Amino acid sequence: MKKHIVIVGSSFAGFSIAIRLAKLLGSKHEITVIDQKPEFIFAPSLVWHPFNYRDNNDITFDTRPMYEEHGIKFVSANVYGFDFEDQLIYLNNRDVHYDYLVIATGARPSYESVKGLFPKENSWSICCDFDQVTATRNAWNEFVSDPGPLVVGAAQWASYFFAAYEFILNAIYHLDQNNLLDKVPLHFVTSEPYLCHFGIGGIENTTEACTRLFADLGVQAHLNAEIHQVKSREVVLEDGTHIPTKFTMIIPPFVGVDAVRTTPMFADEHGLIPVSKHGNHRTFKNVYAAGASVQVPQINETPIGLGVPRTQSVSEVMAKTVASNIYAELEGKKLSTLSIEEIYAACRKDIKHISSAIFGNYERADKNLDFIAKGSQEKWANQSIEKFLESTFSEDSIGH
Repeated sequence: MKKHIVIVGSSFAGFSIAIRLAKLLGSKHEITVIDQKPEFIFAPSLVWHPFNYRDNNDITFDTRPMYEEHGIKFVSANVYGFDFEDQLIYLNNRDVHYDYLVIATGARPSYESVKGLFPKENSWSICCDFDQVTATRNAWNEFVSDPGPLVVGAAQWASYFFAAYEFILNAIYHLDQNNLLDKVPLHFVTSEPYLCHFGIGGIENTTEACTRLFADLGVQAHLNAEIHQVKSREVVLEDGTHIPTKFTMIIPPFVGVDAVRTTPMFADEHGLIPVSKHGNHRTFKNVYAAGASVQVPQINETPIGLGVPRTQSVSEVMAKTVASNIYAELEGKKLSTLSIEEIYAACRKDIKHISSAIFGNYERADKNLDFIAKGSQEKWANQSIEKFLESTFSEDSIGH
């Protein structure tokens, strides 16, 4: 009897799961993907958008032809909630029944958790969508024409710390190219206990290299910082520090999407989904989750709360586990497992690569800053839409 597998979300985890399942199951079962839009956005590249290094067409593609080629149905719709007892997904005009459900919605930026942090008000954003990063690009161009203090960083409970590091380094390179670096006081605000902690306890010698680099560039680092409020001309920390600013970009914390957060007895206090070592919910066994929607506990205690970044490799190992286990359940095979240690290992692999790409090329800041652009190009040569698609469609990545 055919089963209906529904995947909610079509980014790294959702797209990977759908393609893997289609390859594993063929036409024996029905696969449906639900998302608001069919466009896949390669979110790690959004950090380059404000500096005119990437445009929309460089970092997005339409998923529908690939889904159609593999017999996967795509539904463009908002999901408003779930009924796990009757196995229903609530859309705006109908309900969808499932036999297996995969939640791969990712998480949403919680700007409301820090007063004044909403983008296009007192600060700017590189998160999630083209509207916000386009506004940031326009604001950056205005800032370059009339510069002042710059504040970049990551708020309490943030997780994508490296985006903040890459943003400030690209900003510094861009200012240097415009002969403006000596006119801009530089501030880096982070909830990390030390530079390059990244929410995972740091990577080898990166902290030392970053500390040296920031000192050479004149970046004032504010560590263990909890942001009280973001204003148009200053960032106020909980310890009473007032940092003047003319351009502010703060990575916010991320929380589960509303449909997950409002479903009773399902997610944690942040709206993230606790899963077993097999990738399914601990209560609702036929409901799986992967990617940024999954609760990953912090294993390193810190004075200020931090999130654990969901990097591309983390989403991919989760996706492979979930796809393999749905296939295994349907075929009566042994289930795969994924431990917290393996998730951290995948995260460290990505962070180590992107850290060494930039900080590993640092020698002397007074020589030139080309190593910043070179490091970023090195990073994107290894993490791109093309590489992601090659990995997703590789026979080696499917597994049985």
